[in-house]
Amino acid sequence: AFQQAKISHAFYHQNAPALVRQFHLTREQAKSIISTCPNCQKLQLPSLGTGVNPL
Repeated sequence: AFQQAKISHAFYHQNAPALVRQFHLTREQAKSIISTCPNCQKLQLPSLGTGVNPL
């Protein structure tokens, strides 16, 4: 299932919750697929620290 999810993500670029639902992966597995996708890394925004007000 993990390999199928990697192939599917390479084509459709689903988010982590979609990969978990569709392929019955753990959240960590889904995030690892997304973190190794070069196309998705370009789109990823930097995360804000906990407790930071972005306004």
